[in-house]
Amino acid sequence: MIKTLIVGILQENCYLVWDENTKETAVIDPGDDGELIAQTIEEQQLKPKLIINTHYHFDHTGANGYIKDRYNIPIAIGKNDAALLESSYLDAINLMINSTPSPKADILLSDGNVIDVGNYKFEVIETPGHTQGSICLYLRSESLLFSGDTLFFESVGRWDLKGGDKFTLFKSLDKIFRLPQETKVFPGHGQPTTIAHELLENPYKKGVL
Repeated sequence: MIKTLIVGILQENCYLVWDENTKETAVIDPGDDGELIAQTIEEQQLKPKLIINTHYHFDHTGANGYIKDRYNIPIAIGKNDAALLESSYLDAINLMINSTPSPKADILLSDGNVIDVGNYKFEVIETPGHTQGSICLYLRSESLLFSGDTLFFESVGRWDLKGGDKFTLFKSLDKIFRLPQETKVFPGHGQPTTIAHELLENPYKKGVL
């Protein structure tokens, strides 16, 4: 089961993903509006197991502290973004946006790690380029990918921010575009898509494959 909550001034997609039998839940990218996220968790009678950040940017991590404190659960992030997590709120302040500092990460993720949530297994795919530590989460059994800000509907993530790099991003996209075409993609902003659609319509595909 997947519930999408659009949170914060930058309209970021926070995903609650749970096993319907056990109610164990991954909270992916709680970027803001912690009370709304918690309300949804409690309405659905979910059991949060951990927070997973696809990258460190404030619009994906702003409610980390609220959710961690409320449910006493760990924060997981790609190992190469962990050092920047606690200071990510400063980028928001520079843009005159209110944001709350995140606690430090409890779990550092690397390529190939597997995260168990109920009976589901999220495979970690390191996809640097938007940030140096960006990751995607692949739920192979359900043909689902949570792509953070690496891949969007007919677009890709920015590479001009701190830690971004165009060449590295395109190498990461090459990994993603080789997933099964039926894979449904849930990005960090905007509407879902599929690998098949992006292979046909994404204008950045030609720079990758």
